[in-house]
Amino acid sequence: MYKIKIMRKQLAVILVAAMALASCNNVEVVDGVKIQKHEHDDSAAKLKEGDIITFDLVIKNDADSTIKDSRKEGKPLQDLVPPAAPAGAFKGSFENGLRLLAVGDSATIFVPVDSLFKDANQPVPPFLKRGTDVRFIVKIKKSQSRAEFEKEMTKLSAEQTGKDAKLIEAYVANSGKKFTKTSTGLYASISNPGVGEGPKMGESWEVNYIGTFLDGKEFDKGAGVAMPPVGQLVPGFNEALMLLKKGGKGTFVIPSALGYGAQGAAPRIPANAILVFELEVLSKK
Repeated sequence: MYKIKIMRKQLAVILVAAMALASCNNVEVVDGVKIQKHEHDDSAAKLKEGDIITFDLVIKNDADSTIKDSRKEGKPLQDLVPPAAPAGAFKGSFENGLRLLAVGDSATIFVPVDSLFKDANQPVPPFLKRGTDVRFIVKIKKSQSRAEFEKEMTKLSAEQTGKDAKLIEAYVANSGKKFTKTSTGLYASISNPGVGEGPKMGESWEVNYIGTFLDGKEFDKGAGVAMPPVGQLVPGFNEALMLLKKGGKGTFVIPSALGYGAQGAAPRIPANAILVFELEVLSKK
C-alpha cells in the first residue's frame, strides 16, 4: 500500500510537470503579441521599461533557415526594455514581446513579415515571404537598471584597458618599430609623416590599408579606398588618419576601446579585439 501511494505521488508530480511544460509550449496571443513560451516563471517579475537586458537571440524565417544567431557570434545582445506601444500602433512586435518576459525566460516571438515591411512597394528580402512570420527565439539572461549597467561597464572597461595595455606593450617590444603612445591610448609608428595637407574631421580621403590582429592574422585590406568622412570611423582610425599628411605612412595599434569595443563587429572582428593598421594616406576626395 505504501509503495502504491508513493507511485501515485510520483505520477502526480510527473503529470503536473508535463502540464506545465505543455502550457509553456503553447502558442498564444498576449497583449497583441503572438508568443510561445519555452521556459517561464509566472512568479518572477517581468522586465521593466527602461532596464537594460542581456539576451541570446536566434532569428529564423518560415523555412527554419537561420538569419541571425548571437550565440554563434560569441556575444549576447543588449538593449533597453521599450515602453508599451502607443494607442493605435502595431502591438505584435518583438520589442513588445520582451515586455512579457522575465529573467531566465526563453520564448519564440512570431512577428508577421508584413508588419516589418508595411509598404507594399517596399522590397522584401528573398529569404522572407509576405504572409509568413519571422521567428525571434530569445533567452533572457540578465536585466539591470541603467545605473547598474553603467557601473558594470565602467568596471569591465577598466579591466579590459589593463589587459590591452599588457598585450600591446608586448607587441610593441617585439615589433622592431618605435611607437609613440598618444593621450587617447593609440600607439603610432610613423615611417613617413607625409607633406602638405592632411585628413581633417568631415573629410573623405583615399587610402591604402591592411588591418590585422596582434597575431598577424589579416581581417581587412584595401587599395585606393575612399574612406567614409573622418569622424565616422572607429575613434582609433579617425585619430590615425589625422596624424598623417598626404603621402604619409604609418603603423597604428588601436586598443579595443578605440576600436569596436566589447561589441566587436561580427563576423570578422571579435569582442575586445586590438587592431593593427598599416596605413598610407593618398589623396583627398
